Amino acid sequence: MKKRTLLNHGALAWFAGALLNAYGQLILLTSRVVVRRDQLSARLIGAQGRPVIYALWHGHVFFMPMLRISSGRPVAVLLSAHRDAQIVGVAARMRGVELVAGSSTRGGVRAYLQLLQLLRRGRSICITPDGPRGPARRVKPGVVHLAQQSGCAVVPVGLAVRRGCRLRSWDRTLLPFPFCSAVLSLGAPLWLPPVEDAEALALQAEQLEAALEAASEQASRAL
Repeated sequence: MKKRTLLNHGALAWFAGALLNAYGQLILLTSRVVVRRDQLSARLIGAQGRPVIYALWHGHVFFMPMLRISSGRPVAVLLSAHRDAQIVGVAARMRGVELVAGSSTRGGVRAYLQLLQLLRRGRSICITPDGPRGPARRVKPGVVHLAQQSGCAVVPVGLAVRRGCRLRSWDRTLLPFPFCSAVLSLGAPLWLPPVEDAEALALQAEQLEAALEAASEQASRAL
């Protein structure tokens, strides 16, 4: 209960978020972070300037701001409305990331409509398809529905780090150490057309899961 009270305290949450942002800056200053892009994704995001749905596992959220930095374009991020996530939100805002609050349990419909509107206005977004509480590395249907309704491609994002640790959280969050090497891999874009039944929807979710795992494997090979 005491821990929960501290996390809910606005000033402490801001301070913790500021520390997290400072640690992120330390990683960027001392580490070698490489972003590798599939040619079609690079053309879609760069030359054509098309909005996309970046998808990466919840355990890799520390590197989410790199998507904005590498593309040079604004990226909106879906952040859980849970109070604990506000610490991450403070750090994300300090790094110039636009946030949309919501999850499958809190504010989900409102967040979904906001994300859809952003995509239709030409803004790329980023989603952790296994968040906010798992199961880890299992795609939930929200991102699939969003891709279907928006017509935007999903770009799977994989990550590999040399010198880091995994936290004892449900998603095994990957936290890099200073002076590390990291590779962020953007896989081939994936278009998910509307389907009529639950079985076809599940197959699309499995397709995205496979694409995310392939992107992680590509990042590991490039490390």
